Amino acid sequence: MLLVRRARVPAALLPAGLAAGADPLEPTVLCDVRIDGAEIAGVERAAPAAPEPAGSAVHDAAGALVFPGFIDAHVHLDKTHTWFRAPNRSGTFAEALETLARDRAHWTHADLIRRAEFALRCAWAHGTRILRTHVDTAGSWGETSHAAMAELRVRWRGRIELQTVPLCRGDDYAGAGGEAMADLALRYGASALGGFLVMSADLPRQVERLLAVARERRVGLDLHVDENGNPEAEVMRTVAEAALRTSFPYPVICGHACSLARQTPERQRSTIDLLKAARVGVISLPLCNLYLQDRRPAGFPLTPQWRGITLVRDLLAAGVPVACASDNVRDAFFAFGDYDAVEVYVQSVRIAHLDAQLATSPCVVTSTAAALVGRAEFGRIGPGAPAHLVQLGAQSFNELLSRPGGARQRIDGETVQSTRAPDYAELAG
Repeated sequence: MLLVRRARVPAALLPAGLAAGADPLEPTVLCDVRIDGAEIAGVERAAPAAPEPAGSAVHDAAGALVFPGFIDAHVHLDKTHTWFRAPNRSGTFAEALETLARDRAHWTHADLIRRAEFALRCAWAHGTRILRTHVDTAGSWGETSHAAMAELRVRWRGRIELQTVPLCRGDDYAGAGGEAMADLALRYGASALGGFLVMSADLPRQVERLLAVARERRVGLDLHVDENGNPEAEVMRTVAEAALRTSFPYPVICGHACSLARQTPERQRSTIDLLKAARVGVISLPLCNLYLQDRRPAGFPLTPQWRGITLVRDLLAAGVPVACASDNVRDAFFAFGDYDAVEVYVQSVRIAHLDAQLATSPCVVTSTAAALVGRAEFGRIGPGAPAHLVQLGAQSFNELLSRPGGARQRIDGETVQSTRAPDYAELAG
C-alpha cells in the first residue's frame, strides 16, 4: 500500500463528490490518494496532520499538481525522428508528403524499431500511459511497419499501451485490396481502421465503403480529415452524415478538422450539430497544425493569418468530445516535439484559449482522450482507476502554464521515481 499525501489533483479528474467547491481560478483539490498494487484504492480530501496508516509507505507530494498518466491519442511513430535525414525546408504540407514518401526507402524493421522505441522512451519519461499511432499501410512497407509496432506493443506492455490505426487514402479501401489491407492491420492488433480522406465527387461513396468495411470487422474509425485551410473542405461533415445515415454503431474519430475554422458561423454550427448527433469525437493537433497550416513560403504577407487549429472551444461547448495530441514529432510534418503531453496541454490552453474553461481543460490529454481510444478507466484519479500518476513541478495551474518544464515524478503502482528523457545522441548510433 502507498499513500500519496497532499496531491493537488485537477477537480475535473476526480469523483464528482470530491470536485465540488473547487476554486474556478485554480480548480484543484488537495487530496490523499491510497494505492493498492496497480489500482487506486481510495481518494479523500487531504487530512491535516493525519497519522500514517499502519503497513503503508507514504509519499508526500507536498501540494504539487498530480495528474493521471497521460493519453497521447494521435501520433505517427513510423515517421518520427526522421528530420535529420528528411527535413522539410519549406515547411509546407506538399513538401512534407514528398519528403517522407522518399524517406520510406529507409523504413526497415530495424530503423522503425530504433526510432519508435526512442519515441516511446520519451513518452514514458514524460508520463504517457496510452499512445495511439497511425501507421502508413498502403504499399510494400505496410506489413513491415505494422509488424514493428506489434513487436513494440509487446515490449512495452505494462508501461505504455501502444495502439495502432492503419493510414492510407480513402479510396484505397475500394475492392478486395482494401479489405486485405484492413485485415492486415487488424491481424497485427489495430484498434480501429483509419485513412486520409479528401474532398472529391466520390467521397460519399468512399466513406460509406469504409464504414461498411469497419462494420463487418466490428471496429471503429479514426480518420484524418480537412487538414487544410479551405472552407470548402467538408470531409468531417460528410463522415458525420454517413455515420448517421448508416446508423454506424462503432466509435468514429476525426483528427485535424482544420478547415472548420475557416467556414461561416452558420455552417460551423450546422456541422458541429451533426458531429454531436453522430457521436463523432474530434482530436485536435495544435502543435503540428499551428506549424504547418497557412505556410507562406513566398510573396507577401509571409506571416500566417490564422492559427491552423479546429474550433476546439466551440466543439467542447456543444458537447462534442475533444482531445489534443502530439501528432508528428521531429519529421517533415512537424520539425519539433518530444511526445510530452504536458507540452501538448500547455500549448493547447494557450492556442485555443482553454484558460477560459480551465477546470475541464486537463481532460483533453487525460479522461476525454482515454474515452476516445476506448480506455475510459484511464485518465482519472478515483477508486478503481489504474494507479499511474504524474507529479509535476508546479503547485498550481498558473505555475504549470507559466513554467511547464519543471521536474516530474512518475508514480506507477506503489513505486515513485524521477523521470528523464533519453539523450538525442542515442539516435545517432
